[in-house]
Amino acid sequence: MLHNVVEDLVEEWLEKILPQYTCCKCMKCRLDMMAMSLNKLRPHYVVARDVYSKTRYLNASLQNDIMMAVVTSVEFIKDHPRHDTDG
Repeated sequence: MLHNVVEDLVEEWLEKILPQYTCCKCMKCRLDMMAMSLNKLRPHYVVARDVYSKTRYLNASLQNDIMMAVVTSVEFIKDHPRHDTDG
């Protein structure tokens, strides 16, 4: 099965960064944040979804790119959620 390792890394960064923000954290907003982040990044597909595959992509440059994509996406969705903010 093919798997985009960057998707896992974006999800990990989102879990680290999101608690620092006062914004909607519903599943729809979280998925929007992930989708926006992933669309800013180059995919890295692997055949097997294992730890070895993921560790190959843990270089500082890629981690910085992922962090910046997630921060930018969280801030955008925070200001522009695709649902009413009233509740």
